[in-house]
Amino acid sequence: MQIFWLFIIITLIKAEDHQFKYPPTKPSIQPFLDDAYIPGAAIMVVKSNEVIYEEGIGYHSPPISEPRQPIDPLTSIFVLGSISKTFIVVAAMQMVELNRLNLDTDINEYLPSLMKIFHPQYPNISITTRHLLTHTSGIGTNFEEELTHYLPGDSFTQTNLGNVIQKYLSNEKSWLPIPPGNKTFYSNMGACLAAFIVERVAGASFEHYVQDKILKPLDIDEKKGGYRLSNFQDNKKNLVDHYIFNASWLEVYEKLAQQLNASRVKFLAT
Repeated sequence: MQIFWLFIIITLIKAEDHQFKYPPTKPSIQPFLDDAYIPGAAIMVVKSNEVIYEEGIGYHSPPISEPRQPIDPLTSIFVLGSISKTFIVVAAMQMVELNRLNLDTDINEYLPSLMKIFHPQYPNISITTRHLLTHTSGIGTNFEEELTHYLPGDSFTQTNLGNVIQKYLSNEKSWLPIPPGNKTFYSNMGACLAAFIVERVAGASFEHYVQDKILKPLDIDEKKGGYRLSNFQDNKKNLVDHYIFNASWLEVYEKLAQQLNASRVKFLAT
């Protein structure tokens, strides 16, 4: 396991303005969170299989909220967001180790016969799983289409991942004007497609695969980590809510929240 990148990022934020202490203390880390308008963070440093530093700093919510619950690195539950892509890569490489997946084979070899995916501007250049995992597939960002995929609660479980991907990629606006393998461009849908391929070759839903093959061996059950809010119904008080500081994004997310009736999303504007 690697040192959490969050720890590194925090230490680099306006580092010239603060004197950092070793080992770090809560008072020495707090200014870095304040500079980045982060209410709180759970920080852990791991070396091999040994935890060498663990600390909770700040709170679940910003100063305007009352009461404020302190961050506890052992009990606070965060939404992983794009860190979940790490699980996609691990799952894919497990399939490689089992000789079920070749990173450099055309992805259509692993997709349903009626689901063919290729770059509309470069149809003769194969897209591979390696491209998906390294964000070099040529799949871009279609924010308007992505917004239609955000659903409240656990409603996403009622959708078919393959259908969502196919609909997204059938829109030419979802592709970059560059061929696969040419340039790195961060792609949420590319990662989703890699997860779908894992589903296909593993013969199980990606959610269940992660629980059984990655989390369970680490002694993490579905009450401690999972893809459904319903997993944490008995532990809502430890869920860390979402907040937005940048006012320029406030209108966009308010509209999204109204569309989805996402009662758990809170907004903080300057």
